[in-house]
Amino acid sequence: MQGGSGSVQGVLFSNIQVSEVEFPIMIDQYYCDHSSCKNHTSAVAVSNIAYENIRGTYTVKPVHVSCSDSKPCRDVRLTDIELKPVSKGYHMYEPFCWQAFGELYAPTIPEIDCIQQGAPSSSLDPDEAGCVA
Repeated sequence: MQGGSGSVQGVLFSNIQVSEVEFPIMIDQYYCDHSSCKNHTSAVAVSNIAYENIRGTYTVKPVHVSCSDSKPCRDVRLTDIELKPVSKGYHMYEPFCWQAFGELYAPTIPEIDCIQQGAPSSSLDPDEAGCVA
């Protein structure tokens, strides 16, 4: 279910072999477990999440990292990723990231170029920054 509060931090997924998995690497702050969900702006803060040595095959999309506009994912690290498509009539998608910030280490298969380098810029309220609107 979407929305919520709190945080998830310091999670390591390592040395994982997958076979014919729809989404081997996934973070989804917009997850909906019903046929339709109201879009919530609140989200659980996600940071310091690492995927290391993930190998195998996928059937839909190798990476899906969909983070909230209000709470972007920070410090998402992908290291030594090798995910190949299963080519048995499945419709394949490119890696997808939204509001995901972090680092890529070593070449990844497939190329995962949607993680934004560094940290998100903070959106400051002009009144809080001492500016006159």
